[in-house]
Amino acid sequence: MTLYETTFIIDPQLLDEGWEKSITKYSDIINQNGRIKRLDRWGMRRMAYMIKKQTHAFYVHIVHESAPSVPRELERQFRLDETCLRFLTVLADNPQYLEEMDKAKAARPATLEEGGVPVVETRAVVAPVDSVDVGTEMLNASRDAKPGME
Repeated sequence: MTLYETTFIIDPQLLDEGWEKSITKYSDIINQNGRIKRLDRWGMRRMAYMIKKQTHAFYVHIVHESAPSVPRELERQFRLDETCLRFLTVLADNPQYLEEMDKAKAARPATLEEGGVPVVETRAVVAPVDSVDVGTEMLNASRDAKPGME
């Protein structure tokens, strides 16, 4: 068995039931000839560019140990599924990183969803009076400048 990482993004218009149905479908394919070590639902995120006229999508990341035939079957199913916008399966180089990720997650403070208290850091920034005057002078000078006379 080989360790793989599969990340796929699902159409945002499906909502919760549709997302779970898709995740279950692909999880079942993996579980037939392997086992899932980690399944992370990254949730709705803004994409770097539009895909099928969508700017947001639901992201899912699965780390699994499986036979080499599983990524081929996953790819086939991803291509047939119109709700899957993009997918990528790669061979995991470093299996120890899973333990490091768990340690990092345990070390960070809990979020509201995990029952934690939000931590908000605020700082007041007060500019000295002299710097405000200089900024005003520069602003006035730029207004007085004639276009094309730089």
